[in-house]
Parts: sequence; structure tokens; C-alpha cells
Amino acid sequence: MLAWMTRNQMRRLVLDNGLRVLLAPNPTGASIGVAVHYGVGFRTEPKGHTGLAHLFEHLMIQGGHGSAPGGYLPQVQRAGGLGDAKTRQDLTVYYAAAPASALEMLLALEADRMRSPRITEQNLRTQTAVIDEEIRLMVRNRPYGAFPWVLPRALHSLTENARDGYGESVDLAAIDIPLCERFFVDHYGPGNALVTLTGAFEPDAAERLVRRHFEPLPGRPVAAPPDAAEPEPWEDRQLSVADPHAGLPAVAIGYRMPDPVKERADHLAHVVLAALLGQGRHALLRRGPAAPTGVASLSVGCGLFGLPLDTTGPDLLTLFAVYGGATEGRTAGADDGGPDGTDEADDPGGVTEALDTALATLVENEVDAGLLRATTARWASAALRELGDPSTRAQLLGQRELLFGEAELTERLPEMIRTGVTGEQVSRAAARLRASHRAVVRFVPGTGAPDRGTTATAHGKAVAP
Repeated sequence: MLAWMTRNQMRRLVLDNGLRVLLAPNPTGASIGVAVHYGVGFRTEPKGHTGLAHLFEHLMIQGGHGSAPGGYLPQVQRAGGLGDAKTRQDLTVYYAAAPASALEMLLALEADRMRSPRITEQNLRTQTAVIDEEIRLMVRNRPYGAFPWVLPRALHSLTENARDGYGESVDLAAIDIPLCERFFVDHYGPGNALVTLTGAFEPDAAERLVRRHFEPLPGRPVAAPPDAAEPEPWEDRQLSVADPHAGLPAVAIGYRMPDPVKERADHLAHVVLAALLGQGRHALLRRGPAAPTGVASLSVGCGLFGLPLDTTGPDLLTLFAVYGGATEGRTAGADDGGPDGTDEADDPGGVTEALDTALATLVENEVDAGLLRATTARWASAALRELGDPSTRAQLLGQRELLFGEAELTERLPEMIRTGVTGEQVSRAAARLRASHRAVVRFVPGTGAPDRGTTATAHGKAVAP
């Protein structure tokens, strides 16, 4: 087993079976966070089996064969902790927070389901039914259900990059035990996993516990991840979605983000640009001459789930606005004259026009220095607050370690945003959006089944599978 330390005292381990471990102790507090990331997400699903990654998350959360009859979560709760899981494009994470005294119990439970999850026909059918209900509640019967999934489908050409996390009901119904067993063997071995510990523990003692519970697990080959390389969009896309559950019209706009590995500085400049456009009460699209009229709610964010550096593959900057009242100084049906060729009937609040105006202004004139400082400081403050929770810190450290090999990026990111992004970089980001092709999707209240997707929270984040 290899072990080494970083300059900020994170300790990395690689066990003989290929399992990676990240220890990030915090001497303050009395709780711990545990996150186990697997390098498999809904981009990794085999053709014709959409929803398998999310379904497998539901199966794994039940625990392994060594768990008590009630499963994994009741054991964590009895110890005073909380646990959950998430499926993303490139990874699935199982995480928990508990008193420090529960550390060995959490590690034992994680090792147990990494060795042999409890997959039975009854569990499979139960969890398939649960996900069907999620699709019904969160997709089919919820207003604006196509946001944000319709935007990747419009801008991406590869099937892997256009999937939603829920899958299709017909595909879910066809998943059987042998397919789940193959999926487990291919993607849930120690060599495709990363265990992250944060909070109140002593590193040497934690390392001994990790070795005790995970070293006996046999290593096995890891299936190669899919090639998610995606060409840039070659045209603008204009779509309309008839939504029988929407009481008000809405619009969603999506742009491709810069590559988070090869274009890191530009990627972060787009994160700041999104915050300047739509986050906070002084955002450019919320007040001032560029603000659209008659808009009930508006959000702008980066990443399919509202989190930057959430994937190594193609990702989007998105805007979502719901129109909520009459516009001022506009005539319905009049020619808008905007660069996307829309008219006022399609865009009653002038959101696309307002966005184009704001971007053009940022291209021609650097953002006000005071507004830039306030925006980046607010973003950094929110990111730092998240790191105060051991479970969230474990998830974010492990995510950036698994995707980029840079767990430290999570702790550096607030300062990188606060002081590292300049007005000139924001102007270049605005110019890049102005010059790139985008998708504009209009949600029209009416009859008919809505397109597949999920909805948005008030912060523009997708409801996570």
C-alpha cells in the first residue's frame, strides 16, 4: 500500500486492490464525514439500459449482505448519523455524516456493500417502482419538467451526453439480476472507487481502520469509461415544449461551458459570469437597464446540477426564467429583432434580448469593479460555508479527487473565484457566449405530454436523481 501527504496534510493512500483513500482530518468538532465515490454515472450506462446507474444507486443504498435486516440507513441513523447517495454524469457517491465514534461502523458498512450488495428480485422490483414514481412526480406531473435535460439533448450529439439520470420506464422494466451483477463487477470494484474521510479523526488510527475493512476486498479489472468527447454545436437550436402542468410560459437557454481541464481559467470565468448575470439582488438580469420585464423568477447557473467542476465531460451554462406578468413598453406579436430571430409572442418578457444586451455590454465594457468584488465574495462565502459540513466536504473533496486528481481544488476554489477572475476574463467569457451557438427552449402552457426531464429549484439546480 502506498501513502503520502500533501502540503495541507491531506493523506492519500492506494491499497493493493486499487482502492484510493483520501484522509482529510479536521481537529475541530466531534463529527465525521464519509464519502465513497465510484467512477460510474449515467454516461456509463450500457446502450439500451438508461436509468441503470441511478437504479443501481437505489440498490446499493440498501447495504450489503452483512447489513442488519433493516438495511444500511437505519444503522446509520441509530448511530446518530445521516446518509444518502447521488448519481451524476461520471460518478455515483454514497455519503454519510455521524459522530466520530461511528467511524468504524461506517467503514464496515461501506466495505460490506463494496464486497457484495444486497441485490434480490424483490429489491430490484421495489426500487424500479420507486424510480417510476420519482419519474411521475418529478418529471411527468411537474411544471417545466424538461428543464434542464432538454438543453443537453439540444446541444450534444452523443447519446451518452444527452441522457437524463432517471432513464426510460421501458428500459428500467427490462433490467434483471444478471445485468445488475455485470454492472457491479464492471464498475463497483475497489479499483474504480475512492473513499474520503473528513472531520474529527486521527489519521493513523483511521488508516488502520481503512486497511482492516477494505484491504481484504479482492481487486478486479475496471471497465473503461466512455469517450465523451463532444464537438461544439454547429447551429443554434430553437425548441418549444408544450407543458400541460405549466401555468405560465417560461424559457430555458443553454450554452456549452469551456473544458474544465484544458480551459480551467475560462471555465471559472464563466462561473463568475453566470453569477453576475443572475445570482444575487444586484445581478445584471435582475435590476438595471438589462433586466427583462414581467419575469416572475430567473436563475443562471453552471453545471447540470448547479455545481461547477462537477464533471470532466461537456457541461452547460444555463438560464431559466418564468414569465409572471405583463411586460412594459412591448406589443405582443411585434418583431423583437433579436439575434436569435425570435418574436415578442415567443419571448414576452424579452429574456433572450435582455441576455444578449447584457453580454454585449460586458464585451464592450468590463464589469464594474465593485460589482465584481461583491459577486465573487458572495460566491466564495457560500462555497466556504458548504465546507463546514463534514459530509459535504467529503463529497466535494472526493469528487474533485476522482474527476481531476485535485482534492485541494475544492478548498482553493473559493479564493480562486474571489481574487483570481478578472473583469477582462469575464468580458472574454461574455464574448465567447455571444459567438457560440446556443439552445433556446420555450415552455408553452398547453395540452400534451411534456418532454422528458426534471425541474429546477429556486437556485437553478436540477432535482438530483
